[in-house]
Amino acid sequence: MNDHGGSLMVFESLEPKLVWEIFEEVFTKTPRGSKKEDKIREKLKSWIPERATSLGMKIEVIEDKAGNLLIKKGPTKGMEAAQPLLLQGHMDMVCETDRPDGFDFENNSIPIRIQENGEWVDADGTTLGADNGIGVSLCLALMLDPKVRHGPLELLITVDEETGLVGAFALEPKNMGITSKLMMNIDSETLEVITIGSAGGGDLELTKKIELREVTGDITFFNLTVSGLFGGHSGVDIHKHRANSNKVAARLLSSLVAEMNLHLCNWNGGSKHNAIAREATVKFAVESNKSKRVEELLTGVRKVLKTYYKELEPDMQVNWDKSSSEPAFSLEESKRIIQSINILPHGPIRFSPNVDGLVETSNNVAIIKTGASEVYVLLSTRSSVDSELEAFRNSIVDLAELSGWQITKKPGYPGWNPEPKSPFLSFVRKHFENVTGREVKVEAIHAGLECGIIGSKIPGIQMVSIGPTLENPHTPDERLRIIDVEILFNVLKEIVEDLPNMKKLVLR
Repeated sequence: MNDHGGSLMVFESLEPKLVWEIFEEVFTKTPRGSKKEDKIREKLKSWIPERATSLGMKIEVIEDKAGNLLIKKGPTKGMEAAQPLLLQGHMDMVCETDRPDGFDFENNSIPIRIQENGEWVDADGTTLGADNGIGVSLCLALMLDPKVRHGPLELLITVDEETGLVGAFALEPKNMGITSKLMMNIDSETLEVITIGSAGGGDLELTKKIELREVTGDITFFNLTVSGLFGGHSGVDIHKHRANSNKVAARLLSSLVAEMNLHLCNWNGGSKHNAIAREATVKFAVESNKSKRVEELLTGVRKVLKTYYKELEPDMQVNWDKSSSEPAFSLEESKRIIQSINILPHGPIRFSPNVDGLVETSNNVAIIKTGASEVYVLLSTRSSVDSELEAFRNSIVDLAELSGWQITKKPGYPGWNPEPKSPFLSFVRKHFENVTGREVKVEAIHAGLECGIIGSKIPGIQMVSIGPTLENPHTPDERLRIIDVEILFNVLKEIVEDLPNMKKLVLR
């Protein structure tokens, strides 16, 4: 493996050099976790004009109140007739690690490396941040490469995409100066796929007030841990039958409360609204004369889980041990919390009747946290049909109210309705297939893309989303296929250089 360090670039041998230089020197070396984008924003605001000036180029950088950046560059000589094109990506990344000692994302560079097979790049025990650092790097290289001929280009780099599309929601296109009616989002994850639709979504927060009290009598305390799960993106991976640590823990605990009284002390699992929870820890207490039965029940459920998930989750771990005493919830609240989380739906709820294999509606039991006076549960729901999204979220509200939870229904965001007959799609597809020599798929995805929100703010805009092949985003197993970056850069170059010939495009 090639480790990140020293004065030489890790990706120095990779092509196109400018793309990999930007990704490594700007994005992997600058902290940019969601809601903590100050450092990457300042880096972009200084680095882009400096590089443009060194190349004799004029580039304008505009920042809005939310912290979104718009990079504008005029046409190269002879390309004035081309229509303006908006490129789009986001500056933040999901910060996840499986290192035993953790990882300081706020102060350290991502430990990037080229895998020994020479086909992929990844990071050593952390997310890589190619989602969406490589997409923005491709766009910046397109603008800054002196050999690329292009019409008017605009690059929108949004903030806080990963935790709720915050930058896109705050965007005011007219005030920011966006003029394009064509947009290419570079945040998809399979090279030979053009995405033309995505799911909308919305979060629900459930809270239950608790009063922690000392448990009296002959009591035994247990720590229960679920770990080693694959996790993944709660949109694009939701159909893969991966286990959710919160739901696994609920299943284990439910087997106990069906037979005995149980006091919960705490429950913590999951860390991101858009990631399938990989780990969960629960501390609970039972009467000591029930402790042997606890171990029997947990052993039985663990065996069933390990058998079912043998191929899907080969590294699943379910462990428990006896622990020291700790204040706990009441028996009644403990039972309600376990039962209600056990019946919360997770995974695909319904598949699309119109698009074969597409998840229409899904739910992710994303985060459970225990504080000093409350238990908090975050649910992330997605749907490609806005009415179905709201109907399902309302059903969860009903369910939660029956179990005594307080509910906060976060604002939903719109889906992106596919337009398979878009002239811009035909243009992009033609050039994609010219470069790759292979047929390109056109599809909608279950993940949430910013296109739905941006499209609702720019009437008539025609959009596509593309990207290099990226596997396991939002997990420490995230990896990026090297050759796809060069292929996609060639696709982008061909599109912008031929844009003046698309004169018959009807803008709406």
